[in-house]
Amino acid sequence: MAENKRKNARDRGFRAFTLIELLVVIAIIALLIAILLPSLGKAREAGRDTICKSNIRQLAIALVTYSNDYKGRFPPNLFNALDPDTGRYSMMWYDVNRIGAYLPQMDESNISETNTRSLTVGGGATRCPNHPDAGRSYTMNYWAASAGHFDADGSGRVTNTYKPGTYGTENARGAGFDSSVDESSRTILMVEAWGLWYSETVSPRRWFTISQAGEQGLPGQRFGGGTGVSDFSGQWPNSAPEMGPAPFGSLKSYIPWYRHPRRREEVREIKGSANFGMADGHVEQFSVNQLLDTTTGKSTQRLLWSPADRRVEPIP
Repeated sequence: MAENKRKNARDRGFRAFTLIELLVVIAIIALLIAILLPSLGKAREAGRDTICKSNIRQLAIALVTYSNDYKGRFPPNLFNALDPDTGRYSMMWYDVNRIGAYLPQMDESNISETNTRSLTVGGGATRCPNHPDAGRSYTMNYWAASAGHFDADGSGRVTNTYKPGTYGTENARGAGFDSSVDESSRTILMVEAWGLWYSETVSPRRWFTISQAGEQGLPGQRFGGGTGVSDFSGQWPNSAPEMGPAPFGSLKSYIPWYRHPRRREEVREIKGSANFGMADGHVEQFSVNQLLDTTTGKSTQRLLWSPADRRVEPIP
């Protein structure tokens, strides 16, 4: 009976694959996978980049909407200032009591309820998909704040505020601006930034940006030119997963250039691209070479940190 079945199969033209034929098919499949994987990787990266741009646009529009409600002024960034509305300390752009009125709260783990500081908005549109363990990945340009420093009475209540560029020697580094700024399509409002502080209420930790970028240094140094900048407080040294084993002094730019496209090595190097939200609400991506003259260490002034960039850092 078995012999008859084999004979019938041969008569119908059926036969098994040979080993060589199987190996050829496997090789073709492996070749197709090798060809398609880079394309799939690029597609995934493009998708993450699109999400990041969309997030920054939402944040920029939220800040512009806030300014419409506050006579053209963007939120303040006043560390340790007593908020009269909540009785908590610090009045920052990302507070629930400020930008929280324009964005949904998706991650409240930054500040615990027992902390005396203001609760902040995280997650959702504040999180870049290329920022590992992110709670908040973006922050506001310091020079856009309606107030950057303040005086207080004995109870901690604010008695006087100072617009960026009017406090101490800040005039030598920049000037504050509001929503009516000239060249709004080139003036930075929102940037990608390092996650320097970890969450207080969840484990594993998520990492959150500080309230501003761009306060120190000259325009080119803020992008990472010359000696760069080094005013990075927080819990990040040798702890934040996006930076690797990074000690104090190892960050030179306010911008984490490794995210677009995402690198897993040399993440602190001044190379790559980043997304920027402008004062008119639109978003663009720029590479280091577009914004920084690596020979002089100066900004190309294709983007402006403040209306004073050309004065404080003239270029030929």
